[in-house]
Amino acid sequence: MKRRNLKEIVTVLLAVAVFLSPVRVFAEKAVFVSLEDLPPKVYKEDGKLKGIYVDIIREICKRISIRAEFQLYPWKRCVMMVKDGDADAIFPPFLTQERTEFLYFPSEPMTVTRNVIFARNKSGIRIERLDDLKGLIVGINRGYSYGPEFDAYKKNLKLEYCKDEEMQIKKLSEGSPELKRMDVAVASEEPFRFKSKKLGFSDTFEVIYVLSEKPSYVAFSKAVGQKGKMLSEKFSQALSQLKKEGIIQKIQNNYFK
Repeated sequence: MKRRNLKEIVTVLLAVAVFLSPVRVFAEKAVFVSLEDLPPKVYKEDGKLKGIYVDIIREICKRISIRAEFQLYPWKRCVMMVKDGDADAIFPPFLTQERTEFLYFPSEPMTVTRNVIFARNKSGIRIERLDDLKGLIVGINRGYSYGPEFDAYKKNLKLEYCKDEEMQIKKLSEGSPELKRMDVAVASEEPFRFKSKKLGFSDTFEVIYVLSEKPSYVAFSKAVGQKGKMLSEKFSQALSQLKKEGIIQKIQNNYFK
């Protein structure tokens, strides 16, 4: 009888220890919200959710014992959900003072979002300042912003307007100098590289100039209380480790190379 009582006491103590442990927070589900279609960060293909951020979040959640659930909505709704505590995290926002009022931003950003200038490999084109674009045919997407500096300067350039990255890629990739319809393309780096791979041009272009760059994050809701803060800290630690192990680079290569 004594041995049985001792065994029962140990079992109860172990259960209490597990219940009180901070690790228990990370054995739960976490809801991550994002835009409905933002390739290559997040998108659906053949009914399956894919994307660089999706893959990274899933890998991190495995390491911190979290079950990730993804919900995709228009951006304004995503923001309201983390403000109200209806979602645990949102991706991929830029860090602003206003957003720190309702979000915990990890110390480690997920990626750096860059606006860049692409040219064909071995084109010989070198850009050190925007003035070097004069005399070139510069491809941009109509209605896009590539940062205040370029947007203000582009009136000085010979522009070739495109409707999307696919049109930019096709115009920039045309074979001989006589047939080319643009010399360089201004683009958001990740979508351009992603679409280039899809079209069979993954090794065709190179970045010759960086216009702007901003870190982007997975940020966590303050409305969910201590859980949001702990998730942010654990997420940042795991993300830093994945970068050191080269896993983040491998995930990115799957979409760009």
